[in-house]
Order: sequence, then C-alpha cells, then structure tokens
Amino acid sequence: MYDRILVPTDGSPSAEAAARHGLVIAEAFDASLHVISVTGDTERSERLADAQAQDAISKLAELIEQESDLSCQSAIEHGRPHEAILSYSSENDIDLIVMGTHGRRGLSRVLLGSVTERVIRLSNDPVLAVPPHAIGREREGYDRILIPTDGSPGAAAAVEHGISIAERSGASVRVLYVIEGETGLPPIGDSLRDEAVEVLEAVTEEASDRDVSLTTHIQPGTPHEVINNFVSAHGIDLVTMGTHGRSGIRRHLLGSVTERVLRTSDAPVLTVRQDTE
Repeated sequence: MYDRILVPTDGSPSAEAAARHGLVIAEAFDASLHVISVTGDTERSERLADAQAQDAISKLAELIEQESDLSCQSAIEHGRPHEAILSYSSENDIDLIVMGTHGRRGLSRVLLGSVTERVIRLSNDPVLAVPPHAIGREREGYDRILIPTDGSPGAAAAVEHGISIAERSGASVRVLYVIEGETGLPPIGDSLRDEAVEVLEAVTEEASDRDVSLTTHIQPGTPHEVINNFVSAHGIDLVTMGTHGRSGIRRHLLGSVTERVLRTSDAPVLTVRQDTE
C-alpha cells in the first residue's frame, strides 16, 4: 500500500514529529522515505533560504539514518510550499504524505490556511496530519486505531488504509459510527440505529479475513466532538478518515467533520480521498 512516503520539513519540531510518525509507517510497510524542504517565492536571500532548507533536511535525514535502515531521498524544492509538495508527490509516485499541522509560524491547533490544510484539500494521495499533542506518542508505535465511518464511499475509502496499518503494526481497530443530532441511542429497531448496525457489519465483514482485532461502536451526538472524545477516552494513536462523507463536498474540506477533527484532534489523522487506492 505504501512504498514511498513523503515528509516535507521546514525545520520545526512539528516537522520532526511528523517524520517520526512517517518512520513508524515506513518501517511497517518497508517503504522508502523522501524528505523535502521548500523555499518560498518571497525568500529575500536565495542562498540563505537554501542553507536553511538543507539544514532542515539534514536533521531529518540524520534522524532516519540513526533510527532505521530504510532508504531516504532528499531534495530542495522552490515555489509555493503546497504546490511544490503536491508536484513532488505526483512526479515521484508518492503513496503517503506526512506533515505536521503547524510549522515555523507556530499556528498551534489552527489548520485553516496552513500549508498542511492546502495539501489535504488538493492531494490525490493520503495525508497524515500530525498535531502538536502527538509529539512523542509515536515512540511506542500504533496500538489503537480509530476508523470513524458514516457508510459513505468517502468514509469507506479510509477503512482499507486503517485496517492495513493495523495489520502491519499489530494495532487493534475501533470502528465508530456517530448518529448525528441524537442525545441518546435510538432504540433497537429504529431506522437510524439499524442503518448504523448495517454499516458497521459491512466493515466487520471486510476485516473478517484479516489478522486484526476489531470492535465496533455506535454513539450519538455531534460527530467531530464524539470522535475527539473517543480518541481521548480510549487512548487512540491514529485516526483514519475520508476527506468527505455524505455531504459529498469533493476536494473541499472546509466545514466537514474531517476538517473539524483535524483542527482539534490530539491524535494524528490520516485523510484518504475516495478514489485513493
């Protein structure tokens, strides 16, 4: 599933944390790592910008060399950061992009308008967004993976990614269906609850021949709040979600459940587009 993993860096602690999470997945799939740094169009001194970019790359390359035997390629790219990242990903057949949710500007817990947010909106590849609170949590690997689903094709696209990572890393999987707008679970036999059960049974069936421990959960409430509370309550290490669900807002994340989870999650969030394989 993942043969080539891209980690963009600006030299920030957030980028280093993302690289460590990328390393966990790369080792699980025996993937190669690509590390790039992008110098923007507005840099005053090209020589200074390139030196800073090279320093950022060298830090991550050294980290990867010290902690794994995986191959690592590096490059300095020029231009608008999100465009350069997407272009490199396309030209090098990247399977996964791993990024921190904030960089040198320090926009902690605010994804809107950032490079990472733009990459997530436009990428054809899965993107793993690593928030500040996930720093250091990757050292033990992934033990518990959460897959929220509403049964839509967009949500289903993330199921295979979550199950595959769990299978490779030995993690257990929790699959969560949120019945939106309810203050309590509808009774058995109610159409909303029946639909939730049907969706979760389909995921269970999909994972039935895989070496993965999987449990399903139905909870009422506001989806992004329920998801984030579940992450905290169950010590979730990784969330995998589609970039759009039933609302069908293709290639536009703003206002969606996924976007709200990305803004507030304490765990890394892997976003997957519907047509990502």
